[in-house]
Amino acid sequence: MAKKIAATKGNLVKQIFIYTIPLILSTIMQNLFNIADKAVAGQMAGSTAVASIGATGTVTTLILNGAIGLSTGASIILARYVGQKNKEKMRQTIDTAISASLILGLIVAVVGFFLSPIVLDLIDCPGECFDDAVLYLRIYLGAAPAFLCYNYASAILRTMGDTKRPLYYIIVAGVVNVVLNVILCLLLDNKVLAVAIATVVAKLVSTTLILRNLCHIEGNVKLNLFNMHPHFPAFVQIFRFGVPTSISNLILPLANLQIASGINSYGVAAVAGNSAASSIHNIAGAFSGGFGMAATTFIGQNLGAKNKARVIQCFWTLLWLNVAISGSVGFLICLSGKFWLGLVLGAGEAEAISYGMSRLLHVTLITFVNAVNVVISHSFQAFGYPMFTSISNIFFTLGLRVIWMKFVYPLKKTFDNIMLCFTVSWTLNMLLYIVFFAFIFTRYVKKDICKRI
Repeated sequence: MAKKIAATKGNLVKQIFIYTIPLILSTIMQNLFNIADKAVAGQMAGSTAVASIGATGTVTTLILNGAIGLSTGASIILARYVGQKNKEKMRQTIDTAISASLILGLIVAVVGFFLSPIVLDLIDCPGECFDDAVLYLRIYLGAAPAFLCYNYASAILRTMGDTKRPLYYIIVAGVVNVVLNVILCLLLDNKVLAVAIATVVAKLVSTTLILRNLCHIEGNVKLNLFNMHPHFPAFVQIFRFGVPTSISNLILPLANLQIASGINSYGVAAVAGNSAASSIHNIAGAFSGGFGMAATTFIGQNLGAKNKARVIQCFWTLLWLNVAISGSVGFLICLSGKFWLGLVLGAGEAEAISYGMSRLLHVTLITFVNAVNVVISHSFQAFGYPMFTSISNIFFTLGLRVIWMKFVYPLKKTFDNIMLCFTVSWTLNMLLYIVFFAFIFTRYVKKDICKRI
């Protein structure tokens, strides 16, 4: 077992970096391998193949994210039990979370198979890439049990303080993915099919490795795949704290369906450029997301250990680290944006690169705003109030983006105006998050009150 961090003791900044760096690298590796998918398809088959894969992004997020959100519920309660050193409750939570992931994965796979063409039609997927997009989506969602199981298992390891093992597994799976991408693209005429198969095989590899690790955890909390005992009260707790996050996860892609239709109306070059920029932006998102996940674990474990001073210190340290580091990375990505877009799309795809730069300038450049949002939203989760995030997202993610595309965008129908919607949405969310969290945080600081698990 890799060495675990000590969230409740020791030098806080050092422990945060020990915990967060593998998380950041894991996300970066995942996104680099996703970029490799598009780059291989783009170099071997052109921007239409990239658009076929990119057009599925909003749909896969919509269908998978709701189920993945429940893993947050497991992280919230598991972090408290780790802080309390309650091994029986930890084991029950682990068994229940893995069982839930497999069941939900099967449901997603079946529903996704039938909904794929319907949803792609709803977002006006360009006709040139529609059939390949349906094919990619069905294969991708067919592996949902493996995708969800990996996400739940990695959430368990992270919450218990081990962020290194998931990084190792991502690297192994990513190498498998890249090698298979090249081999299958050389063997198969349909490059989108080749990329889809490589992606699924790689995910099966990472899922197998991480489950093997959970089955060999030290002590009496290890997983027994053939003798799991799902615990109904544990499922109720996971459901109670995970559903608000699932709602938030569903709100984002639902809101983006409105935006996706607008993007798709500009044709294949816009879809390809937006997709490539989104993948590149996720590199900056890896930093903000890593510090956000650290907030759930560090604050949650210290709440369980009833270490009030360290809870307060965790929040402020994670906030300033995230804003400074994520904001700097976002700025540097924008400065070199054309270079990275050229690598993914091909240097000759000038129109697609132009669309991609629009997204980077309106979204990636203000990553520091998202950094604030991420730390606060994960702090809501640690304190047991994930519903506040859902409420804010309903108003300023779903509500605003629907209103924007219906009333603001028609006033000036440009691609830049679509991208501006992200900027405004993030900023308004941040303002409401600050108001909500100020109330909860002040209440905890003055009266030591937080939601009980």
